[in-house]
Amino acid sequence: MRKIQQFLLNAVILTATSLVMNGISVWYSLYITNRIGAEMMGVFQLMMSVYGFGITLAASGINLAATRLVAEEIGRARPQGVRRAMVCSLGYSLAFGLAAGGLLFAFAGPISRWWLGRAEVAFPLRVMAAGLPMIAVSSALSGYFTAVRRVYKNASVQILEQLLKIFLTMAALSMVFSQSLQSVCLALAAGSIISEAASCLVSWLLYLRDRRRFSCRQPAPALMGKLLYIALPVAMSTYLRSGLMTLKNLLVPLRLRAWGMTESAAFTAFGLIHGVVLPVVLFPTSLLYSFTGLMVPELAECHARSGDPARSVRIQYLIGRMLQMTLIFSIGVAAALLVFADEIGLAFCRDPGAVEYLQLFALIVPIMYLDNAVDSVLKGLNEQLSSMRYNVIDALVSVILVYTLLPVRGVAGYLFILCFSECLNFVLSYHRLLAVTGCRVFFLDTVFRPSLCAAAAAWAVWLLQQRGAFLPWGAAGQACLMILLFLCGYLLVLMASHTLSTADQKWLISIFRRGGR
Repeated sequence: MRKIQQFLLNAVILTATSLVMNGISVWYSLYITNRIGAEMMGVFQLMMSVYGFGITLAASGINLAATRLVAEEIGRARPQGVRRAMVCSLGYSLAFGLAAGGLLFAFAGPISRWWLGRAEVAFPLRVMAAGLPMIAVSSALSGYFTAVRRVYKNASVQILEQLLKIFLTMAALSMVFSQSLQSVCLALAAGSIISEAASCLVSWLLYLRDRRRFSCRQPAPALMGKLLYIALPVAMSTYLRSGLMTLKNLLVPLRLRAWGMTESAAFTAFGLIHGVVLPVVLFPTSLLYSFTGLMVPELAECHARSGDPARSVRIQYLIGRMLQMTLIFSIGVAAALLVFADEIGLAFCRDPGAVEYLQLFALIVPIMYLDNAVDSVLKGLNEQLSSMRYNVIDALVSVILVYTLLPVRGVAGYLFILCFSECLNFVLSYHRLLAVTGCRVFFLDTVFRPSLCAAAAAWAVWLLQQRGAFLPWGAAGQACLMILLFLCGYLLVLMASHTLSTADQKWLISIFRRGGR
């Protein structure tokens, strides 16, 4: 029970941190969009797709490899192995980070001219290349803190980076006299690079202090081969998937123009979907992804002690509970987005087209959230190759559909592709989960009953809205208050209907009690 309590306490810390960070991130994304416009945001999102591929090259699977190696060495009670694992991980991350940064710096010109169609963003891309080695090292250090259950250190570093990036970016934008694309992108890039450097330095200092407890004079095991065995297959798969996703994003404006849209309208539509709507849809994942991320070291440590039957029972319990809570939570989020889309769109998105997009994505929110949970379980069970294989298949199908469907269906075709992609990935991952663990989702308890509870809570809030209860609060206040009341009502109905069992209620109460101490 002590391990489970520690897991839950770490999850609470990560959840609170992710909630704050994602809230700030959504606000930041909306602020930038309103500040520079949806068209420039679309161009910047394409730049970030290229930069995202550079991050994939820099990280090259090191976060998962560091988490797995450190957790397994802790499970085997080998402190000398923990230190050796981090020496290998940091050397690996630095080498790949420098290589990725050099490649992006060298090819920034051709990428900006031929792929992005905007030659003026070459210099901002070169500036961003300097951050790749720091991101790679930070990724390895983040994997270490996750494995040793020092998640509050990760949390503090992430908050520092996010707040610093926002402050520097806002300051840089206020000093930009020319609203040219190059000046705006350079301001955004500068804020990002400085904040990444600061977070990397703080993470390194925290690591140096934390590793003292793993000092040991015994010979350290050779782990570089094992690190390469974990990291390189993941890296190759992520290279392919990230490359395909980058290609897909670069093709979207081009194929929308083939449908008949102007270049400006194509960038605006892309910026609205990826810079405004998706951040709002994915914001609630901050309450969920903390639990799923912590499943990786938990499962890895138990995998290292696979001879202990009690630990197999504990892992089966954690997997089943995670799937159940993921579905209950995601159904509530889907209902809120579907019913209150008008209020959310008016308060935060400020674009009439965003409401329809929000309602469409609401329908697949349970699939999106559950897919992430299943992927975390597979990675923790040493099934990362299966997870990566499904991601590659998903990305390849998306590229083919973008190329063939967008000139015929336009923006509607792109929205269909995003939804179809999520469903395909989930079906493949869930099938593998069944084959590996035998854990099943019981749809009566985890889908049908929560859906009825969400409908009841939404109907009650809707009645209050019809009576004008929220009018004095303004657009943003009205949206926040309605969602808060809905979530409280949803939780109460879940408890009253015993959809959330007594054991689940005690579990939640224990989290709040431990979190409040």
